[in-house]
Amino acid sequence: MGSYNSYASMKAKLAPLGIYTLAEGSVTDCELKAYAAGIDRLFDTLDIAERESFIETAETYGLSEREKFADKEKPELPVNTRRELLLGYEQHLNRSGTAAAFTAFLHECGLTDMTMSEYHLHHYLTIHVNNELDEGQMSMAIKKIKQAVPAHLSVNIAFADGTSLSL
Repeated sequence: MGSYNSYASMKAKLAPLGIYTLAEGSVTDCELKAYAAGIDRLFDTLDIAERESFIETAETYGLSEREKFADKEKPELPVNTRRELLLGYEQHLNRSGTAAAFTAFLHECGLTDMTMSEYHLHHYLTIHVNNELDEGQMSMAIKKIKQAVPAHLSVNIAFADGTSLSL
């Protein structure tokens, strides 16, 4: 059972009313215990959901689901290592939102020779990649950019081999 004891809480709230027999084994006492069994399971589930909602405290599905989203599944690693990796990844995604921060992110994706053109009025960004990338590198770069690009921007990526992609 979690940190919340609904039986004690209900009993404490009903006692001052004086209209219920709350003696151990009474009908009301047994009903409160039955209600508490179901309620406490709900509170335990909420405790787990809250724990799994944050990288710093997640232990199971909270880590797995974030890893799937980031395409960085590492179930074989210890929980603390998985947390550290995810926190590092989140820091890259949650930069200041400036062009310089996004350029630094692109460099981390292996796109070191590129130019960007911003069209603020139309929320449009063009990235010309001059690096020679193989298909795997290009695919990984596209995947990372899709995950990191701000939702309000339309992005066009033009690669050195002539491949072009709009996000």
